[in-house]
Amino acid sequence: MALELLAVALALYSAASLLGFGVLRWRFSAELSVAAALIGGLLTVAMAAVWLGGGRGSLTLPISTPIGGLAFRATPLAGTFLLLSGVVGAGISLYTAGYAAHVGGPLRQASLHCLLNLSFASVLLVLAAANAFTFLLAWEMMVITTYALVTLEFDRPGRPQAALLMLVLAKVGFVSMAIGFIALGALRAGVSFAFLSHHPSASGALASAAFVLFLIGFGVKAGLVPLQGWLSEAHPAAPANVSAALSGIVVSMGIYGLVLTLVTLLPSPAGWWGYLTMGAGVVTAAYGVLFSLLVPNLKRMLAYSTIENLGFMVAMLGVALVFASSHLHLLAAAALVVVILHAFYHALLKSTLFLGAGCVDVAAGGLDMDRLGGLARRMRWSTILFFIGAMGLSGVPPLNGFQTEWLGLQMLIRGRILATPESRVYMAAAGMVLTLTFALAATAYIRVFGGTFLGAPRSRRAEHAVEVPITMRLGMLMTAGVAVLTALIPPLGLGGPVASIEGATHVPGLLNALLPPFFLHPNQFALPIQVGGTFLSGILHANGMVIVPTSFSYAFISPTFIFLSLACIIALTAAGIRLLGRGAPRKSDVWIGAGGEYRASMQYTSSSFTNLFRSTFGGVFRDQRQIQRDYHQAPFFTHSVRYVRRVVEPVETYAYRPVVNWAQSLSLAAGKLQSGHVNLYLLYLLVVFLIVLVVG
Repeated sequence: MALELLAVALALYSAASLLGFGVLRWRFSAELSVAAALIGGLLTVAMAAVWLGGGRGSLTLPISTPIGGLAFRATPLAGTFLLLSGVVGAGISLYTAGYAAHVGGPLRQASLHCLLNLSFASVLLVLAAANAFTFLLAWEMMVITTYALVTLEFDRPGRPQAALLMLVLAKVGFVSMAIGFIALGALRAGVSFAFLSHHPSASGALASAAFVLFLIGFGVKAGLVPLQGWLSEAHPAAPANVSAALSGIVVSMGIYGLVLTLVTLLPSPAGWWGYLTMGAGVVTAAYGVLFSLLVPNLKRMLAYSTIENLGFMVAMLGVALVFASSHLHLLAAAALVVVILHAFYHALLKSTLFLGAGCVDVAAGGLDMDRLGGLARRMRWSTILFFIGAMGLSGVPPLNGFQTEWLGLQMLIRGRILATPESRVYMAAAGMVLTLTFALAATAYIRVFGGTFLGAPRSRRAEHAVEVPITMRLGMLMTAGVAVLTALIPPLGLGGPVASIEGATHVPGLLNALLPPFFLHPNQFALPIQVGGTFLSGILHANGMVIVPTSFSYAFISPTFIFLSLACIIALTAAGIRLLGRGAPRKSDVWIGAGGEYRASMQYTSSSFTNLFRSTFGGVFRDQRQIQRDYHQAPFFTHSVRYVRRVVEPVETYAYRPVVNWAQSLSLAAGKLQSGHVNLYLLYLLVVFLIVLVVG
């Protein structure tokens, strides 16, 4: 049953792709394409439920090559990522019904429908792959379709360059992955993932080399520094629904690949594997959040936020490897649950935000947050849904980001039981950096929401913005609604895959430690735990999805107290403001710096909100400020003054730019060999022939 659903979902996505091209000739083809894709996404959710519930199955097609054939299987780990791809894919499909008309003419709309559904199908194949050959083939299909989607608006400045950067880095990752599979012996005919998970063939230096190769290969898709450059370029360049698919689904495949290879296929990890992975994740998270505080473009800011969240997931994967190398299997399993849960939550929330950015672009005609503002009164439903996504990724309780971020910090606090002082200091330092990262992320989302939706409009287009079509709002509602549902009623059964990952230590006690709906300490909240466990015990054999293993203690201050305290403070503050505001209203002129009248340009913008961070971290940003004066009639009388801020991205400037310059110089030098003279070409052939003879 598990793989039969896969076949039907692939058939639906294929039909939706073909119907997309029917937009050029037949009426209602776009609607049929969206309907088929929507049903395909919902069927993927059903398939995920079957796989998570223990559904098994395998299929090998009668196609054989020297490096393996096409084989597929159903696993609970893949089921988790199927769930996020199905929900996000369904929301994006519904959103596309109203958004496609804004990407261009009929040919471009047809290409969007076709390629988007092909990319959804390729993701299903990646998750169902049972051997390395099938995995790499499906992965390459996913890379090609997403590259074509990013280049869809090729006539706009910067789009082809962004897509090319994404493709080049993807090829680097693909080669690294392929060599890693070769090192494992996975690219031999008849060798499957299931076999490797129970019979690891690599050990010692070979296993370590495979680990580094997989970290690089999947790190490209997971946005690890210094391989993250494509995210901040491709996300703003792509249409909004494509950006949502990239950030919600495609980058999650990088996390899936890391968990699949580092936890399942490789043998027991060495200690330095975890520390290297954790360090790379922490640096990536800090890098992403710092730049998310600066950029004025809404989609580029969300792309940097994606880098930050991916860094947190990779850091938690490193924590799991550290605990596994120390034989602390319950803690390792709990850290893996953080990875999987945050991937699920991030996919829902970030796709909601990117879809919301598309609504802003359609309604206000731009994404420069310094030119927006005041959209809350003009786009009420889009504002509410965007606010849900921003709150969730800000880590505000009780929404999703709070659960995983708090549990992740608790994992790092538990590092105090490690054997060596160096390990404990490393975990503590990682915890401090991630804590700062979470605080800055909340600041970044306050800046984004306030600068985009609150205040007065700072441009004519923002002043005349209107709400987007209902299908676009329904697409956002689907992802945001599931996010809220899983925050208030934690997603049942998602811890199961971690407790039964092939090749990992089975942790049966993990599911018994799942508690609803916030983090409750067993000794302090016995009654709610007992009631919740009784109410949920018959559903998927789980008690909820917030984890406090009872075999060791956690925080001294319960997050439940934090949430209740925040709720009380907010309620009391609101009541106090309401009481103080009673009485007859009074009107008076506001002092506006000796100006004649108030203008919207006088209010805080998203850029001015973070000036403090610009000065604090100016050494990282290489922040540059220029004052441009416009002179009126005479060179000595200033008519207006503009402040221009420029930020240098270190990785792009000091890592990518020299390589690009070197490649351009090399290509120019090699171009001189193409003289156009046949005699010279014959001479080249003769030289090559002589070299081959000598070497032979």
